Amino acid sequence: MNIVKQLLIICIGLSMCIVVQADQAQRVSQKEATLALQFLKDENIHLIKKFCKPCGDQLPQNVLIDTVAIQDAHYKGLWELVINGQAIDLAYYYLPTQDRWKNFARVVDIYVDDMPKYLESSELQLKTEGAEGWYIDKERKIISNKELTVGSLMALLGRGQHKKLSVFFQATDKLACEDESLKDNKSFPMYLNGTLVKFKQQCNGDVLTFFAETEAGNDFVLEQFIQESEIKLSPYATQDAFVFTNKGFEKLYKRALLIAR
Repeated sequence: MNIVKQLLIICIGLSMCIVVQADQAQRVSQKEATLALQFLKDENIHLIKKFCKPCGDQLPQNVLIDTVAIQDAHYKGLWELVINGQAIDLAYYYLPTQDRWKNFARVVDIYVDDMPKYLESSELQLKTEGAEGWYIDKERKIISNKELTVGSLMALLGRGQHKKLSVFFQATDKLACEDESLKDNKSFPMYLNGTLVKFKQQCNGDVLTFFAETEAGNDFVLEQFIQESEIKLSPYATQDAFVFTNKGFEKLYKRALLIAR
């Protein structure tokens, strides 16, 4: 599935390990590569987490899946899993399995060194206490709230397609936006505070943006930011991928309403 690209994409951090590592599970058998691909498709997984302990990563990064395929590695009959146009090492990625994030290599029965089998919940659950909340970026003239999890996803308040104020989720994501299909404003579902909302995504240059597709969805998103102290955005009902605070939102929302009239 896309963006969530998938969001989520957002997400959405699509960076790969820049430290040179010996491949543990990038080049695998065709059977293992096919199994990995099939697992993503069968479970409708469109967000995974990158965590490379040997690279020095302290926290996992969200990786929003736009495209996924397998390819011949042209090396000793081995194959690779390709996500968003780049072959990945399964050892350094984690998938949502039931209520835990499990090492992708382990999911397809490949043993890897120096990588935990599961991500600890303490590494995934960041709280909104101490968050600065919503603010006006005077330089860019926008109302913004930065996402708390590792990554670059932001929530923005502005005028939407429904001729009313809307919350947009946005990330700089060059790799994802190289996909021409994103210009078609594709739709995808995501959970916001446990309720499934249909979102629409689009790219403008390197900037990936997604927002509630329907007016009812837009009203629900606004309602959550006004009424709830924490807003959790996720492609999965049981996993929290992005956490936002509503601190300062209602005050700036009312101010924006006056300006928009």
